[in-house]
Amino acid sequence: MSFDLQPYYDCSPQRLGAIAAAGVGESRLLTSPLGRQLARQFVLDLSALTSAAATGQVAAVIYPLADRRQITAQLRLVIRDFYVHLGLKRAQYGFDPVRALELLSTEVENLSDAEFHQSITQLVARTRDRHLTFYGPTPVGIVAVLPFMVERAWECDQLVYVVSKLEPAFKGNHLKAGAIVTHWNNVPIDRFVRLNANVFDGGNDAASVARSVEFLTRRPLQSFGAPFEEWVELRFNIDGTSHKEEFAWQGLDLGAVKATPAIGRNVIGFGGDPDLFDTQQAKRIQFAQSSFDPIYVPEALSATAEPGVPSILGRCANFEYGTVLTEHGLFGYVRLWNFAAYNSADDIARKFVTVLPQLPQAGIVLDIRGNTGGYIAAGERILQLLTPSWITPTRFQFKVNEATSRMVKTVDLFAPWKRSFSEAARTGEPFSQGLPIEGTDEDANQLGQYYFGPVVLVTDALAYSTADIFAAGFIDHGIGKVICIDKNMAAAGGNNWQFEVLRLFNPDFQLDGALRADLDDGVITPAIRAAFNAQSASLTEQADLSPARPEFDGTAWQVTDGAAGFVLRHVPWMNDRLNVYQDVGGHSGVKPLPTNVSFGFTVRRCMRVGKSEGRLLEDLGIEPDVVYRPTLRDVMDRNRDLLTRATLELSQMPSYLLAVDVRATSGEDAHLLLCRGTGLTLIEAYEDERFIALGRPSEGGTLELLIPGEVPRVILKGWAKDQLVARRVVATA
Repeated sequence: MSFDLQPYYDCSPQRLGAIAAAGVGESRLLTSPLGRQLARQFVLDLSALTSAAATGQVAAVIYPLADRRQITAQLRLVIRDFYVHLGLKRAQYGFDPVRALELLSTEVENLSDAEFHQSITQLVARTRDRHLTFYGPTPVGIVAVLPFMVERAWECDQLVYVVSKLEPAFKGNHLKAGAIVTHWNNVPIDRFVRLNANVFDGGNDAASVARSVEFLTRRPLQSFGAPFEEWVELRFNIDGTSHKEEFAWQGLDLGAVKATPAIGRNVIGFGGDPDLFDTQQAKRIQFAQSSFDPIYVPEALSATAEPGVPSILGRCANFEYGTVLTEHGLFGYVRLWNFAAYNSADDIARKFVTVLPQLPQAGIVLDIRGNTGGYIAAGERILQLLTPSWITPTRFQFKVNEATSRMVKTVDLFAPWKRSFSEAARTGEPFSQGLPIEGTDEDANQLGQYYFGPVVLVTDALAYSTADIFAAGFIDHGIGKVICIDKNMAAAGGNNWQFEVLRLFNPDFQLDGALRADLDDGVITPAIRAAFNAQSASLTEQADLSPARPEFDGTAWQVTDGAAGFVLRHVPWMNDRLNVYQDVGGHSGVKPLPTNVSFGFTVRRCMRVGKSEGRLLEDLGIEPDVVYRPTLRDVMDRNRDLLTRATLELSQMPSYLLAVDVRATSGEDAHLLLCRGTGLTLIEAYEDERFIALGRPSEGGTLELLIPGEVPRVILKGWAKDQLVARRVVATA
């Protein structure tokens, strides 16, 4: 499943041309240092935009009455029948979004477009689930931005808001990096942040405040609409002197760089935040344009390294890696931006396998601050590389009702859950059995441990969804210590789908897959008409069949019969049937949304494992070992104090090593394993669970183990006295 879902926004050059023609502000092209085109930035002149929309030069955010009714009806259906956290959110926050949508549906004709959009976004935000999202049409841009960045820091036990970065082309009257912000539009900034936190749907106070700060200067336009204010008045102090300055919002179109990661295999197992991904991309484009270019690594890297500042050795789509030198020693550093993967659940883990041997074995700082999530199974597969413990993946549950039961029976990938749905129909259980999001427990342990030094995880309240699940697994398997710069993470505990996925998995009816041959011939045969008639959806002799087109790694056909329309899909990985979707009517109730509109929602909740077995992650989140307050030096000078603290933790944790070379023996049907260990008192060899051999390393840490030739895969376990500290999977073939 390597397909992309269609984006619900338009980044076309034609639209940008329309923007320019409408005079909605002067625009400029942003490029990387090596000339890669990244985005187009323009003044977001809301008054001019309104005028342009009125004259038809730029499409306004228009919700016709029929679209409003369709949106409220479909959002109500999704939340009532498929949204897994509905009962939890009603109980915890005392708000019923289903009833609120019923009331809104009686008032939609009395609202302006802006009022309708705001009503939907506020209703979604009050549910307090960042996976529950609404995306509406936006006439320009994906993100509205200001030319600076604001971050929180602590100075002398006082919380301050500091301007940490400016755009390279910024020209202001007084503002510069390091300015301490005191007021935002004449409101004390801490009060403004906390009031604004009610707009941004965090599952806990830390997450809501973190999102409020993140969206101060970068605003996703599709989920929240354009900023209410056309400009921002900022009051700030520089060297004890107070200044006041105004800044206009800019529109940012991420036309050359994908604003939302391709779903790929994430179509079913996704756990992420498209809004946050948009703002993170905007942040890179504004302040780190060189990050889009290849890395140049100096030959004498260690000689040029600045204390407390990571020296980056390489970069891939998900992470960058290198070393960090502090007063506590030289350690590895990995900045993991997201868990997007496009081919296999092991994609990111296999990248880590090639990187980990290049890093110092004294310990790794694994930094997931601001991680936007992604492919859940891909995130969980990384854990095995860092620990000798057997990894038990997080368990995922559907809510059980007639709608979800029908869907699970339709999709072959959900076969492991079908039995528990049948049982729940008899026992009244509200949720299905909890199972891994993909594969088995064994699949999560196939690669084994590849790094044997200590690991410290650094995170924050913006790290989201799959990042929450990853951190919970890190804690529940005792892998290392967790430092969080907030009191909690985002606490988004579930698997979120886009509405288009739900529509795919809920056909109105199904036909025998053998009828595909007739469709391939381009003919609506009597057999097809008879199959439609059996479903009370008759086709006349005038019905027209469109040519086949690829969709969802399968094939789709459009059938038009007067005013009636049907889409037929054959998607082999979903099932072997022909799935039929009616434009109107039908049995499933899940109907297409208006153009440029989409929803996101949580369809499966996750339950923690190990020492936290059975606990919900949603809203509760994690308990870090250290709650760290970022300093002004952190914010202004590349997190030097934070990394010094993280490496202090690493320096106090034990480090081990288990390296292996495989040698063939002459004249014997066997293999010789040459083991080298650090801190190990005993090494055992197993074929799966069958014991093969053991030995005690010499004073130099070496050991030879003879393995029978018919054993293709050996699991080595390294012990330090009575504690398992290393586990390595070795292929002998």
